[in-house]
Amino acid sequence: MKKVLSPKLDVVFHMLFGEQKHERITKKLIEDVIGEKVETIELEQTPYLWGEHANDKIGIVDVRATINNKEPVDIEMQIADNKNIEKRILFYWAKLYLKQLEAGENYNQLNRSIGIIFLDYEIEKLKELPTHTKWQIKESENGKYLLTEDLEIHIIELTKIKKKVEEGSLKKWILFLENPEGEETRKMAEKEEIKEAIEKLEDISSDEEKIRIAELREKYIMDRESELETAEEKGIKKGSIEIAKKLKKENMAIEKIAGITGLSKEEVEKLK
Repeated sequence: MKKVLSPKLDVVFHMLFGEQKHERITKKLIEDVIGEKVETIELEQTPYLWGEHANDKIGIVDVRATINNKEPVDIEMQIADNKNIEKRILFYWAKLYLKQLEAGENYNQLNRSIGIIFLDYEIEKLKELPTHTKWQIKESENGKYLLTEDLEIHIIELTKIKKKVEEGSLKKWILFLENPEGEETRKMAEKEEIKEAIEKLEDISSDEEKIRIAELREKYIMDRESELETAEEKGIKKGSIEIAKKLKKENMAIEKIAGITGLSKEEVEKLK
């Protein structure tokens, strides 16, 4: 039996939760994130072309839906730390909110818009917070007064499950996304939505075309991360060289400069 594709890979996540025939599991996922009953759901069939290169422009496709006939929802899976994620989340939410209003329409037409993002890493400033956090606009002094219910953002940091995951309806989805073939996930298969998600993921994982798309996307992400690491290393090296040059002009000992900058003695000696 072939190994199932990772539901944390964004293209696989979209295949699983973004297809119109999968409304039932997506509806349940949203319910478990926002903690409310969803009466109706309509998935937006996002037009996309995966092509031969699953790069950012054609590869990152959020799951978009309208719930209760009026409230837009955007669900994103992010496995790579692209930095500035807080600004990205807010930008995506703003686009979702503004999309509701056509030119000349009244602001009363705007409804609550919900942004949901699953992260396969932790945000440093949120490290003391639980796995799932909900964000809104509240008065800063006591936090009791909510300016508007229209802004609602949910952040789920999946890797926190390795430390501790809080009990609740969202736990089963985190276990599923982290390890769809794991023993704990299989135990959760008694729940109809998880059983259905596992079956649909297995179907996706047996489709040669979808496997090819997933492999291309995974390769792109790995290559991009490698490029970013190389660029960062080059930047650090360049900074060390500049510091070494200045220290050398001050006639500091070669060994000491090497110790401070991390450059080799040979590299320092060659600098002019």
